[in-house]
Parts: sequence; structure tokens; C-alpha cells
Amino acid sequence: MTTKQADSVMPSHTATGVKRGWLSATMHRWGLSGEWLVTAALIYIAFILFIAVFGFTFQPYEHTKQDLFNQLQPPVFMDGGSWDHIFGTDDLGRDVLSRLIKGLQLSVLIGVVGTVIGAVLGSVLGIVAAHFRGWVEEVLMMLVDVQVSLPFIIFALAVLAFVGNSLTVLIIVVGIDGWERYARLSRSMVLSCNAQDYVRAVRSLGLSNYKIYRRHVLPNILGTLVVQATINLPGVILLESTLSFLGLGVQPPMTSLGQILGVGRDYLILAPWIAVLPGMVIFFLTLSIAVVGDWLRDRLDPTLK
Repeated sequence: MTTKQADSVMPSHTATGVKRGWLSATMHRWGLSGEWLVTAALIYIAFILFIAVFGFTFQPYEHTKQDLFNQLQPPVFMDGGSWDHIFGTDDLGRDVLSRLIKGLQLSVLIGVVGTVIGAVLGSVLGIVAAHFRGWVEEVLMMLVDVQVSLPFIIFALAVLAFVGNSLTVLIIVVGIDGWERYARLSRSMVLSCNAQDYVRAVRSLGLSNYKIYRRHVLPNILGTLVVQATINLPGVILLESTLSFLGLGVQPPMTSLGQILGVGRDYLILAPWIAVLPGMVIFFLTLSIAVVGDWLRDRLDPTLK
């Protein structure tokens, strides 16, 4: 049997018994090493974060500056392009590169803050449910079931349509998405930790619940919660992009990647670069975060060891 044939029948776990994630198993099945992909993803994420933090120093124009004499100018790598606008201009003559930098900053901000809100909210509720048990746990888990059964995009559209689509409301809405995953995960892990001998021992010594959770329980579950946040982050970014694309997210004069993509959909034939460029940034950003999240899960999640 050849090496390729052996790989095709090999189960998706290593010789040491460590179960692989779906991405690692797929890469192994294809005869490829996933490390180069993770490295490329980390480099891309680092580049995106650098642009998000320091991009204002490279922004050639104000993202709202209009030049009606240079409408729909193609990028420099296309016929008719100019180095004055490397990625071309949009329907109002605004520099696409400047808008991409500004939109990337806002999309990353909303994605990260929204993910933190969901992680903190869900984790706290899960810990509360595991600690108090009884009717408190039943009520919180019922809310989790409601959240799971609810099409969240419909809920988000309704909230933004009736309450308003300010930046604060948008961040809160995208932050609520996914909190139930953290609640379920933290509840199950806290219940498992509370059943361990070391927690029972420190509790018998008279240590307060606050110190028990802070010193002994939280450090043991934090790694898994961070992995979950990394896995959820692409979904939050895509949710914000979807809402902005539909016109219920970020509003002018502010801009985000989804909002730029929404503007460009009317010019897919005449000026495809307006929509293609932010679409590529969103695609590779969410893909890179998903790759890194899967890689972290393989190494930090104790259930896979």
C-alpha cells in the first residue's frame, strides 16, 4: 500500500490518539500539511490588524472626498488606471483604497467588540446557571433554546429597523449573536470543574465562591472560551457585513466593508472593482480567522487531547 493510499484510509486522528479538527483532517487527507496554511493566515491577520490600527497614516485621501471628474476610474492594474487612485474610484469619485482602509478599521472594531460582548455575556450567564442550578438554570437554558431557534438575522433586521441603526446599537446587536454558544460551553465546563476533587477540596477549606471561580475554575475554562471566541469572530464580521450590505448597518458618512460592498453591487458590470475588492478582503479575513481558530482548538481544547 502506498503512502497516498494509506493516508486515504487513515482516520482523522494522529498516532498519539489526538483527534484532529475538520480542517486538519481534511488537509491531512489531501496529503498536505496544515502548518503553512496557518502561517499564511496568521500573516494575513497581522497585516489586517496593522492596517486597522495604523492605516490612517497610509490613507491617501479622506474616504468621503468626492471627485466627480474621476468617477469609476479603474485600478492601476487595469486599462485606463492611474497611480493617483491605485484601486480606482467609485461612483462618486471617492478613492476606493482610502475607503477600504477606513471600512476595514470599522469592520474590525465592530467584529472584535461584538465578539467580546457575546463572549462575556454568554460566559457569565453560563457560570451563573452552573452555580445556582435549579430554576435559575432552567430559565437561562430556556433563553438559550429561544436564541438557538430564532433566525437571528431576522431579529437583527427588526431591531435595527425599529430602534435605529446607530453604531452603538449595531455593535450591541452583533454582540448578542452567538452568546448562547458561550453560555452552553461555560455551563458544561463549570459543572465539570465543580465535580473535580480539587474544587471540592478548596471549597471544604472555606474559600469563598468568588475566589474559587477566579483562581481555580476560570483559568481552567478560559482557554476553551478564547478558542470559541476565535471561531465565532468570522460569523460576527459576516453578520455586520450582511447588515451593512442590506443598508441597515453602518450608515454614511461612516463606511465599512459591507457598506462598500453594498454600494458596489450596482456597478458589478461597469466597475466590478468596487465590490470585488472589499469582498476579497472579507473572504480572506474570515477564512484566515477560521483557520487559526481551528488550529487553536486542536492545541488548546482539552477535549481533543
